[in-house]
Amino acid sequence: MTRSRLTLLAGAMLFAVAVPAMAQQASPKARKKGAVQAVTEREANPAGPFARLSSMQRDSIIEHTRNLLGVKYKWAGLNPAKGLDCSGIVKYVFAKLGVELPHRAAELAKMGDPITKDTAAMQPGDLLVFGKAGKRISHVGIYVGDGKMIHASSSSHHVVETEVVKYRPAGGLQWKGVRRIVALDSATIENEPEPLPPVR
Repeated sequence: MTRSRLTLLAGAMLFAVAVPAMAQQASPKARKKGAVQAVTEREANPAGPFARLSSMQRDSIIEHTRNLLGVKYKWAGLNPAKGLDCSGIVKYVFAKLGVELPHRAAELAKMGDPITKDTAAMQPGDLLVFGKAGKRISHVGIYVGDGKMIHASSSSHHVVETEVVKYRPAGGLQWKGVRRIVALDSATIENEPEPLPPVR
């Protein structure tokens, strides 16, 4: 056998050994899926709201968010014990439901589906995003129903609840839009028990 054929044969053997080894190295990483991907694969629409929640789960968003009222504002904060910023609240609350979100208002503003800037169309759990004219989104809040949102206010120095239509953000920010990243699952709505009749 010529030297060139031996070289080719050796190269092929090395490739045959290396490919499974590379696949083996990559497989644990491939198997590890983030919460968002796992939720998305449960028949959620990747182009739209990626988590389908029951009404009870969505109500827990309101509860978890309201529990943060009064927590001090801290830029880049992710821990309620030390302080939270606006996107830190969003990340913290949704992580409670197993939905992992980025810690940047500008990234959150691109997720899910756009919703009309109208409290009649908005649902608890929708994100309200704010920014300066012609610039990226720099502030975010969570809608909790009844025309109110909860957000970490740098000017108030803590987490506050605000009426959406009366909110005038500091620094010349404008209300840019609403994003729906979670949606009620119609299947779970159909299967939820009917409310009990009032006791007379």
